[in-house]
Parts: sequence; C-alpha cells; structure tokens
Amino acid sequence: MNIKQNLLLTLSFVIAAATTVNAQGIEFNKGTYTEALAEANERGVPLFIDFYADWCGPCKMMDKQVFVDQELGTYFNENFVSVKLNTEHEINEELVKELDITSMPTLMFVDGEGEVISRISGSMNIEEMLKLGKTVTGDLKSFEEMYTAYKKDKNNFEVMQELLKAAPSFVSFQTGMDKKKWIIRIENIFEEYIEKKMAMGDAFINADDYRLVNRFYEPKGEHDEVIEFMVANMDKYIENVGNAPAFYVIRNNTTMAQDLAKKGDKKYMEILERIKGDMKPAYDIAEEGHNISQYEIAKLDCDALYALYEEKDADKYIQLKNEYFEADGDKVTSLSKASAAQAMYYAMGNDVSEKNNAAAKEWIIASLAGDKIPLMQRINIIALLGDVNKHMGLLKEAEQAYNRAYAETLQMEESRSQMYLQLQLKRKIEMLNLE
Repeated sequence: MNIKQNLLLTLSFVIAAATTVNAQGIEFNKGTYTEALAEANERGVPLFIDFYADWCGPCKMMDKQVFVDQELGTYFNENFVSVKLNTEHEINEELVKELDITSMPTLMFVDGEGEVISRISGSMNIEEMLKLGKTVTGDLKSFEEMYTAYKKDKNNFEVMQELLKAAPSFVSFQTGMDKKKWIIRIENIFEEYIEKKMAMGDAFINADDYRLVNRFYEPKGEHDEVIEFMVANMDKYIENVGNAPAFYVIRNNTTMAQDLAKKGDKKYMEILERIKGDMKPAYDIAEEGHNISQYEIAKLDCDALYALYEEKDADKYIQLKNEYFEADGDKVTSLSKASAAQAMYYAMGNDVSEKNNAAAKEWIIASLAGDKIPLMQRINIIALLGDVNKHMGLLKEAEQAYNRAYAETLQMEESRSQMYLQLQLKRKIEMLNLE
C-alpha cells in the first residue's frame, strides 16, 4: 500500500503522540509521521509505527512491559526509526483510513516511500516483537521463507522443527482464509514430522520435540501411539527432558478416565489400573507432596464422577470427594474444593438439595481461605459463592459475594476481560433484585 505524497504533505502538521524517550527501551520519535518518515529516509532504515488508542489495554501493556525492554530497544533504535500515532486524533483520520487501521494496537513497518513492509494487529511480547523486527531487517528468515525451504527439502528436520516452533506466533496474527490455510498446512507438517521422528526412536526424545508435542498434539484416545511411545520410554524422557513428559502422560490418562466415568463407562477402571502398571514411572513423579497414592486419588475422583453423572447421586459424590479431602489432608490444593463444587453444579444444574448446597458452600469457603489463588480464579470462585447463596435463598449474602467479586475485578489489568466480568456480575446483582 503506497502512502501518496499529497497525503504526506497534508500530514506534516499531524499531532503525533507526545511520548517520552526511554533510553532503556525503544526511543520513539516525538514528531509527526512525516518527520519520522523523513528521519528514516535520512538514516536509510525502515519506519516502525505503533498505532494506539488511549483506551487500549493491550497498547498500555506493551508500553509498560514490552517497549521498555533494553535488548529490544537496542535493536530497534539501531535498525529503525520509531513513532507512536494516536488513531483517535481527528487530524490522523486520513492516514488511519488510508492504511485501514481498524484494531489496536496495529504495529507497522514502512519503507522510505511509505510502502508497507509488514503489519501486525494485536499485542506482542518481547520475544515476538524482537523476532518481528529481525524478520523485517532480514536478520531472521520470515515464516514464508522457512515454508519455502521446507517445500524444497521435506526431510530436513531442522527446518521443519523451526517452522513448527514459529507457527503459533505466526498464525495468531493471520486472519480469514489465510489463517485457515496456514493452520491446515502446519497440521499436515506436524503429522509428517511426528511420524518420521518417532520412527527414529531415541532421536525423538528431546526437549524441543517434546515441546512441539505438548503444543500441537491431540492424543487419539486409548493406546495413542505418541502416548504409548512416551510411556515405553519414560525413563529416557525424564533423563533427557525432565518431569514434564510424565505430567503430560498423567494428564492424558486422567482425562481419559474421567471422560469414561462421566459417560457411565466402567472401563475407566481399566485405565486407572495402568497407574500401578506400565505408567507407574510417570505417576511416581507426582507421588511426592500427597498423603495418599496417585491411584487412590484418581480412583476416588473417577468413582465420584461416575456417581454424579451416571447414577445422578450427588450425596455419594459429596461423600467420595470428602473421603479424598480427608485422606489427602493438608496436601489438597486451595482450588480442589471449589472445582468439586463447580463440577456438581455443572452436572446437576439447579437440581441440588439444600444439604448439598450447604456442602458445596463449605467447600467454596474453604477454597477462598487458601493462599496464592490466581486473581481470575478467585473472582470466579467468589461469584460461584454468590450463585450458591442464591440457590439457597440467601439473597443478601449472594449480593455481598457478587459485590466482593466485582471489587476483585478492579485489580485486573486487561481491560476487556475486566469489562466483561463486571458486566456479568452487574447482571447477577440485577437479577437478585427481581427475586
């Protein structure tokens, strides 16, 4: 897209964002777009533009956490001229329209003629921003260049691995049909890569390939080939990669058993038996930090889910969950009890007795007494407490809980999530007034 000369002249009086120079990070030109472009021309480097808005939470996040990075600043200050432009300044209207800036932040690089080299809509972290800058300068290959190299040699595992590593960041900034096209391509490359590398045996047992599996792979049910490979080689995985593959296997096996229990399929018992069999090396990693065995924990959990979903017996569910909480004692995490309450309501809806509501409320209060609960989860748990109080007819206590959850949202930094949660909580309070 070419920015016409007459537009550049018109914008010579543009009021750009008056930003302070930060020697620790990116130094933004304090002049207009035209002045910044002229400086870039004089230096013979591209112009980097940060299109932002005052209300934009991700823009503020990048100002505070990304643009201030010293390594990023050093690279950008040497290789680009940078400028910040406020999209809501009416005098910028023609430029914003010409460049079709519709979301913030939009991060753009243009050459000396105003031709767009690269643009990204959305926030980036420091690593992504640095990679983007190095791609623009040619210090790093672009994703498209890596894909071209892969097509020339589909047995080059190094190129395939680098391509897959870069894929999530690249795809996240694609839109529409381009995004769908690249997702299909990457899925096909990943399947091809996994098949070939796993056939090589020990060559597949390394940290980089495990990260790719963890990021991309969706196990295909019982006796999945990748899971079985990891189980058969768990000792080597722990030696070469660490404990993460063990927890990956545990997570998959636990989820599979839970899903079967929820469907009323007692085959979950066979899945759990592997905890004491060929999966023991993986589960042994998780034994530390509990008062009962991993098998006992999983068995009580799945038995409880079977009672809840298949037998519709909330009393038995609560009994089995309390057996687990008592047996594991002080090793039960703060979130476990709230999660147990949430699972009951998810399965039973409003069909919960007064006694079981009281049990759920007790679990939730116990969870909130725990330390170091992430803010988002804490807000959700407090809101759940409000819902339970509402089920019990304790409308004043429900309103207090919703207001408490609302107060917690004031600590959130991400504005969109904050606004969404606040809206939901306001609606809950309004609904109480209709009771």
